[in-house]
Amino acid sequence: MKKNNKSKYLFRILLIFFIGFSGLLIAYESGYYETKASNRATLTKEAMIKFEEDLANNELIDITDYLKDEEVDYSNKVTKIGNKLSEGISEIMTNGISGVFNTLKGLFW
Repeated sequence: MKKNNKSKYLFRILLIFFIGFSGLLIAYESGYYETKASNRATLTKEAMIKFEEDLANNELIDITDYLKDEEVDYSNKVTKIGNKLSEGISEIMTNGISGVFNTLKGLFW
């Protein structure tokens, strides 16, 4: 007797969720997030010390000298194309749905 294809897909999806959950659990239990948060706090302490030194030396103080921009751009051509495609589809759907509602509004009101 053949196995049902739906159950095969269900088990694959459950396996993917289990692997993802296991990875997140291992990262959490190994202290990855705490280490990352502590590194941010250390950088903040270093910036505070530098700020106090600059203040004591009567140097020009600018907030951008003490804050680190941690945003990293991981985009590549594929993500840029995907973003443009999703924005285009979203715009078409929004305009299409509003057009349908305007037509229905014209018919019934």
